[in-house]
Amino acid sequence: MKLVIIGGGSGNPDYLLPAAEKAILTADCVITSGRFMKMLRNYNLENIEILGKIPEFLEQLPERLESQKIAVIVSGDPLFYSLCRTILARYPDMEIEIIPGIGSLQLLGAAFGITMEDAAILSLHGREYNPGKIAWTVSEHALTFFFCSVNQGAKEIAGILSAYHIEDAILYVGSDLGCPEQKLCSGSPREFLEFQNPVLHVVAVKHPASKPLLRPALLPDDAFLRNQSPMTKEEVRVVILSKLRLQPYETIWDIGAGTGSISIECARFCPFGKVYAIEYKHTALEILDQNKHYFGLENLEIISGTAPEVLNNLPLPDCIFIGGTGKKFPEIFNLLQNLHKKIRLVISAVTLESQAEIYALLQSMPDLEITQISVAHAKAIKNYHILQENNAVMIYSCMLGC
Repeated sequence: MKLVIIGGGSGNPDYLLPAAEKAILTADCVITSGRFMKMLRNYNLENIEILGKIPEFLEQLPERLESQKIAVIVSGDPLFYSLCRTILARYPDMEIEIIPGIGSLQLLGAAFGITMEDAAILSLHGREYNPGKIAWTVSEHALTFFFCSVNQGAKEIAGILSAYHIEDAILYVGSDLGCPEQKLCSGSPREFLEFQNPVLHVVAVKHPASKPLLRPALLPDDAFLRNQSPMTKEEVRVVILSKLRLQPYETIWDIGAGTGSISIECARFCPFGKVYAIEYKHTALEILDQNKHYFGLENLEIISGTAPEVLNNLPLPDCIFIGGTGKKFPEIFNLLQNLHKKIRLVISAVTLESQAEIYALLQSMPDLEITQISVAHAKAIKNYHILQENNAVMIYSCMLGC
């Protein structure tokens, strides 16, 4: 039989669609959370079940559908951060009817007269969030909606916007939407810094000065301050940065940062992120610090020390570049594999010994790509030019935590 997934909205029967009512009344079994029991009492149903553990429900679902027409009521609209996505992913070939509901974002927009054509939508409810991603999203969108909870909501959003100096935004906050207890308020980020988050609420952030961020052009070698410390060359940097697949809000580790050319570029491309440049050589630390201040990059933090010793004290990264590890790559790689997070890893190597060691450890990693770069520049000799080749560089990229 067919499974019906119904959007229950706010739990107020006034906002339940007629198609949803019909599906509820004709189902052999209606499964929902406790919050909708009050609404369902209006239908005098005897076939209601409270949704228990989701893994058990999913496991039993195909067998139950052989003899029952089941209706599952989810909060809000099934198409936004609900159990619907989990069911579709688990059973892509199952016959499913989805009846949309009037969700909290629509109710918030209606309450404040906010239309949703160009809105970005994020969920902080029960999810880890990246402050830089929140700031970046608001910076690039005139309107951003957030699903929130008591621990991750309007107060935290306001704090992030203030920390990133996005003070001209306006927050619109609603709780118990569509119910007699509905509460609405609005104001600047500063006005919400001491706000007491409701248990469940939604937030819309209007940012009148939003605009797409221009991505900076890559720097030539002569843009950097130099000393005798090694530096990844310009053409090699281009490929490394491409393999890192940087997003503006990400956290990056640059292990063996040297002069800092990769760290500098990562910090420029991730204005809402954070770059940790790990280096232990004194001469490299000096020029790295000079380059940080020369480019005015406050989102670049220099870590003096050796890997893997200093890595345990750093926030988990989204991307890692390794440009030099001495003889410690196996030890570093073992630590990275235990970070329990999806991370893009990019490594460069010049010597045959390093290349052999890296390949031996990476050969079974997901999405492994190996690229060799050989660059030659023309050099004038009297009236002629010859190509002078740099050392060939091997670049490895893969995913950790898959």
